[in-house]
Amino acid sequence: MSSSKYQLLISDIGGVLGTNGWDSQLRQKVVQHFGLDAQELERRHRFYFDSYERGYLTFEEYLKSVVFNQPRGFSLEEIRDYVYAGSVAWPENLALFAAVKKANHLKFALVSNEGQGITEHRVGKFGLREVADYMVVSHFVHMRKPDPQIWNLALNLSQVEADQAIYVDDRQIFVEAARGLGFTSFQHTSLEDSRKMFQDLGLKVE
Repeated sequence: MSSSKYQLLISDIGGVLGTNGWDSQLRQKVVQHFGLDAQELERRHRFYFDSYERGYLTFEEYLKSVVFNQPRGFSLEEIRDYVYAGSVAWPENLALFAAVKKANHLKFALVSNEGQGITEHRVGKFGLREVADYMVVSHFVHMRKPDPQIWNLALNLSQVEADQAIYVDDRQIFVEAARGLGFTSFQHTSLEDSRKMFQDLGLKVE
């Protein structure tokens, strides 16, 4: 058992443990690499993205609606593989969270807004099965942050209360949403800042 009041550590994936899966920066790279119309892609992206992240569209179905609504000079597989290759793990960050989990005898969960295909690729590429005890991902559970139910599901799976859990995210708006539910939460801005935040909370980091 943990010697502190905390029993559960929850983290986002993108922006904390590695790059984001399908964010505006990666979409800009896709636009430039494949010569797409940025405004049209963003317009169609906004229309389909919620359904995609909530698990009602596969990544291929999303791409067919957002990119391949007209003939293209490249294949769906090419753009899909380009997006997958854009995901980069941050080994030092993964090591920090694994160390905090082990040193403090915490369960470690991931709560993430990510869609089908990208999630499965990143789980394998980042080695997340070896780090996390379980994952609550939007496309599996048909909920997205800031839906309170997605954080409550993570709590229920560990049978702990919100005040026994720490939540870490790179986006302040989600940090605030989790704090409003009773979590101890903080924004990840750098490896060293998160290390200090864990120490300030009375947790061991080695």
